[in-house]
Amino acid sequence: MAHEGSEILAALLSAHQVAEILQLKVSSIYDAVAKGRLPAVKLWEGRRRAVIRFRREDIAAFIESRRTIVKVRRG
Repeated sequence: MAHEGSEILAALLSAHQVAEILQLKVSSIYDAVAKGRLPAVKLWEGRRRAVIRFRREDIAAFIESRRTIVKVRRG
């Protein structure tokens, strides 16, 4: 049972890790969560802000949902 819990925790990312993956500022990650644009797991309420983590599969789905075809202008 403890092994299962450690696997779940290993699959979670911090806001700093997500910011690095998405190449954004950490403050942008917290803003996206506050606006409901980025799903997060709230572990508990901290003194200054909630302690949150992100599931890897949620971040992958977020990236996939933002895929679009970009037309490059030449010229």
